Amino acid sequence: MLNPIDDQTEAFKRHMIMQRNIYGGKHASSFMNNFFQPLNSSFVIVNLVNQKGREKRVGGELDRVVLRTNLDFVRLNAFDFHKECRTLDWGRLDMLKKQLRSEITEFGFFSSFLNSTEHMHKQKGFFRTNCMDCLDRTNVAQSMLAKESLKDQLSYMKIIGNGFEVDSYPELSATFKRIWADNGDECSRQYAGTGALKADYTRFGKRTFSGAWNDCINAFTRYFRNNFADGYRQDAINLFLGNFRVDPSNLPATFETTVLSFDYHGGAIVGAIFAAAMIILCILVAENMTATIFWLVVFMALMLFIFVNGEEFVNKPRLKMD
Repeated sequence: MLNPIDDQTEAFKRHMIMQRNIYGGKHASSFMNNFFQPLNSSFVIVNLVNQKGREKRVGGELDRVVLRTNLDFVRLNAFDFHKECRTLDWGRLDMLKKQLRSEITEFGFFSSFLNSTEHMHKQKGFFRTNCMDCLDRTNVAQSMLAKESLKDQLSYMKIIGNGFEVDSYPELSATFKRIWADNGDECSRQYAGTGALKADYTRFGKRTFSGAWNDCINAFTRYFRNNFADGYRQDAINLFLGNFRVDPSNLPATFETTVLSFDYHGGAIVGAIFAAAMIILCILVAENMTATIFWLVVFMALMLFIFVNGEEFVNKPRLKMD
């Protein structure tokens, strides 16, 4: 459920003002003020969600909140990542780079001589990037922004010439891509339980067959873990963060966590797997159309049962929160 639009607007306004204060404002230390332009920092929100389907509403709500808040230091840039790159044409990301090029230059970066502040440059703005999970698409876009910033810094320090790209230097480019790909994988493992999707573009600068295959495996693994193994993980997080207060006088019974239970839920899953195996066996060995159709009907019936009663099959947290 989304909160009333006025509540969202006020929460967003407070959040962005707090972020501005943290990045070089009145709450920042004098040390931080050395790096960022105090009180004048701007933000560009790069919104990568789909502009249709279930993600459209989320993106639309963000648009409305930004417009209603009307903060002069916050700008919004929408880029439908999946639409623009739907044919795995990652070169389309150049469109996003061109859209943000002026802000990348405007925001700049911090630089200073070791013992002198005479030629100090301060960073004047920040990019905040989001998709549905702020994970896979976000990492691809952030790595692109980071590469542009790195190019500007190296050019300013006359390490590379104006107009040269980071990719013109193979060792530098490989190191940069590896760092960002590893960073994305680690963030993804903490958040979703697998490495990042689309990591082949971040790591190699292009889409590869092995990367697409790895995305399929990771997507399936995420689906399985999020639906059948996430309850235990959430219980552990709640215990670790202190969200669940343990009452020594009323300790819960020992929880035995299993993927398959010995009730009709587990029976339905095992039955569906067995029916699928029988369908393959009938097609490859028996060549019996009647048997194939029978097991196909059984499989479809069991899958329909699982789909209709999906919430009962999901592994939910077992610690009761107050």
